[in-house]
Amino acid sequence: MKYWKISSVLLVFLFIGIPYPTFAQSATFTQPAIQASSPPILKINQYYILFTYPYPPFIDSQNRVLVPLRSLSDLLGAKVSYDTEKKQANIQLNGHTVIVTANSKDIVVDQTTNQMDTVPVLKLNALFVPLRVMIDDVGVHGTYQSATQTIELNDPKYMKYTPGLTQETWDRRNVVEDQNAFAVTSYQVNIRASSKDGTWDGNITYKAKNITDHIIEQGKEDVHDAVMWVNGSNYSTTSYTIDVKKHKAVNPGESITRTRRVNGLNLPKGLGGNGDLGYFIVKPYAVK
Repeated sequence: MKYWKISSVLLVFLFIGIPYPTFAQSATFTQPAIQASSPPILKINQYYILFTYPYPPFIDSQNRVLVPLRSLSDLLGAKVSYDTEKKQANIQLNGHTVIVTANSKDIVVDQTTNQMDTVPVLKLNALFVPLRVMIDDVGVHGTYQSATQTIELNDPKYMKYTPGLTQETWDRRNVVEDQNAFAVTSYQVNIRASSKDGTWDGNITYKAKNITDHIIEQGKEDVHDAVMWVNGSNYSTTSYTIDVKKHKAVNPGESITRTRRVNGLNLPKGLGGNGDLGYFIVKPYAVK
């Protein structure tokens, strides 16, 4: 069984995390200050996943990409469970069962034990696992684009379990989109806690590049984003038509930069407004 490094021609990946705390369980801030940046960049179908609770995908000391357990369930539809006493995760997807344990190279795939070349780790009370495991052992469809350091997972059934992230705003429902006009090339996460009232806020900045061979005319650029809180029931997205004049023309190879403020006061307390950031995704399109 091979577990390739991120510099390999083909890299696969998935993520898994411990069940989220609910807002009823904690009325105070639970997500600490977080600073993270690319690489890696995770793309699922046409969506770029720039944040996964409680921390974005990252590269470990063995040059492997790790992601949080819960994301595997939310974004890919896997059935996951976590034994806190054993620090062990059980992942079921595509008819396969994988068992991994924090700080152990042992991996059990359909009752057969093998060895990984890195280990799952606990970070911010969540288990993070090597993405390569999911591709090699449970049939997740993925490739690694070395030029952009982007991991791409492609399957129509992915992203069906977080509808708030993919639901379009009213102003886009009848728009014909070119989903191959832009690519996210970098991002930076800067989230901080408020000691005054227990809420949080921060910024996520990302760059998207025009990867076509033509100018995207003014008013046609449509790079937007969506935020979901950890309870999964609330989200917010940026709209297109409100500020059409700000959608400038973009030359081939040119990048645009967006900064989105995400904060716990966007929604009423108890409805996701006083909780932790669950997911942040970017949808880069051009209007035809």
